[in-house]
Amino acid sequence: MNKKRTKIILTELAIVIIAVILVNTLDITRYTIGCGFYQATGLQCPSCGGTRCVINIFQGNFKEAFFLHPIYFITVVYLLIVNIIYIINIDRKEKIAKWIYPKPWYAIVLAVILVVYGFLRNII
Repeated sequence: MNKKRTKIILTELAIVIIAVILVNTLDITRYTIGCGFYQATGLQCPSCGGTRCVINIFQGNFKEAFFLHPIYFITVVYLLIVNIIYIINIDRKEKIAKWIYPKPWYAIVLAVILVVYGFLRNII
């Protein structure tokens, strides 16, 4: 294993461990502010539930995280997979699964999906 890969893995592990410890020892919801859009309109914005989703992922409550915000949950899982593949590919000549790396149009697709999801969750 080369130095770059080791450094990336150790840095990411440290960040995840610190986040898990903080989320599980502090009342993290005390430090978050409510959704301004929801407070002003009474409607859920496309990202309402996203923070609670990520908090539940760090607490290991994956089922609850998925039901709080399925799009955020899927995005976090996708980014985790991309990160693992990136680390594997660091010093390989033949890169594996490069097609999974984020493309600029992924952000547009995600934004459209979030807007549609936000609209649908308020009318259903």
